[in-house]
Amino acid sequence: MTLLNQCSRLLARTNLRNFSTRFNIPKSGPKIRYNYGAVGLLGAAVFSMGAALVDGQISADELELGHAHMHWEFNELFKSYDHKALRRGFQVYKEVCQACHSMQYLYWRMHVDVTHDVDTMKQFAAEYQYPDVDDEGNNIMRAGDIQDFMPAPYENEIKARLANNGALPPDLSLITIAREGGSDYLFALLNGYEDLPAGAAEPGEGQAYNPYFHGYYIGMAQQIYNESVDYEDGTIPYASQIAKDVCEYLAWTSHPYMDESKLYGMKALASITLFGTAMYLLMRVKRSHMRLRQLAFAVPGKEKSIAANGNVSSLSKYKQVDEMLDRAARK
Repeated sequence: MTLLNQCSRLLARTNLRNFSTRFNIPKSGPKIRYNYGAVGLLGAAVFSMGAALVDGQISADELELGHAHMHWEFNELFKSYDHKALRRGFQVYKEVCQACHSMQYLYWRMHVDVTHDVDTMKQFAAEYQYPDVDDEGNNIMRAGDIQDFMPAPYENEIKARLANNGALPPDLSLITIAREGGSDYLFALLNGYEDLPAGAAEPGEGQAYNPYFHGYYIGMAQQIYNESVDYEDGTIPYASQIAKDVCEYLAWTSHPYMDESKLYGMKALASITLFGTAMYLLMRVKRSHMRLRQLAFAVPGKEKSIAANGNVSSLSKYKQVDEMLDRAARK
């Protein structure tokens, strides 16, 4: 209906006479007037009805509930990540999410001075074993270091699917920018688990009903509840607080250098402002005499006219001014 209304308003503002013409079929036949405006209006109506019928055919697996827009301070220009929230979000990932989801594009060292200090991150990394090669070329397992990637919970995709009823848990390194809606969608998804409504199909094995997920049936059961995590800093672990912290942490994993980028951007803007002001003053004060001077060009043999009138030539477009100056000089 929206497309039909737009076409109707467009044609209403248009003179239909500009879209009409005449042509003769035979010499003795009648003259036929062909109105393009009426045909265009009819075509728009048919197209709108067809589009409405096509849009009306919606499959059940294409439905999902729209998420609300949350206020995330780190999205503002002069705001940064809440590092206390990042620390709590890392704890949520480590205790809840890491059992199924990987962070294969994130190093342990990237958390240093963001969520924890160096020694703490070394202790976290040393809890895991990584394959390596010794000096003799033998395959060994060694303790992790902060220079290593964060480990994956499964060795390969096949084992991950077998452990989750055929569903593959996505990697969370770039999940915020990989999903439309970003942090808003993730927050709504984590808090959007509901009981199965009346008349809905029964979910499959290992699935749960979540109206914010595409298709309503998600292969991950609800993981976040009140007090499901015991925060180290004493923050009350409501389900919404836990979801907010892990969403902010996942936003940081997708943009780990956003704070530095904002800082460099502000420095660049300040530098450009100072440089632009200095250049403006330089042009106004130091180069004003060069910008306001007038250059006169004389035809060979007419040099005396320039010498008599100073820097104003009789060949310039101000010829009357030159003549007045000449008369004043003679007097």
